[in-house]
Amino acid sequence: MSQRTRIIGTALAAWSLSFGCVHLAWAAGWRGGLDESFESIFERPWFLAYDVLAGLLMIAAAGGALLLASGSGTERLRRVTRVASILALLRGAPALVMDAAAGDFGVVSFGADLWFTVAGIAGFLLWSSTRSDQAFSPVGANATEAW
Repeated sequence: MSQRTRIIGTALAAWSLSFGCVHLAWAAGWRGGLDESFESIFERPWFLAYDVLAGLLMIAAAGGALLLASGSGTERLRRVTRVASILALLRGAPALVMDAAAGDFGVVSFGADLWFTVAGIAGFLLWSSTRSDQAFSPVGANATEAW
């Protein structure tokens, strides 16, 4: 794998791991960044479930980014990365624009929207980087030798 791929993958892994840890901390009762109007997480079981699930998914995403960065990822993992990147951008970019237009720069709302947008961009860069590193060709692996 190229140096660029390793840097992007490691940065995306750290970004995802940090998001996962925040969600797991919220699930454990930490209130950092949350508005005082929010009830305790233990009084909101759906949010508790969401925080646990989101935390575990982001930790898994960090592992996937490291696998791709090391060259150990599979084609399936590359496809999952591409789909997850699209979903992250669809979730983050429009909301980030709406936050900015409304002047809402709250830690949780703006921060989450920024996180999804950056994760989507980084995921696409990682996907693209692993594609060029593996020299995929629609004709076959030996297509470049003919040129």
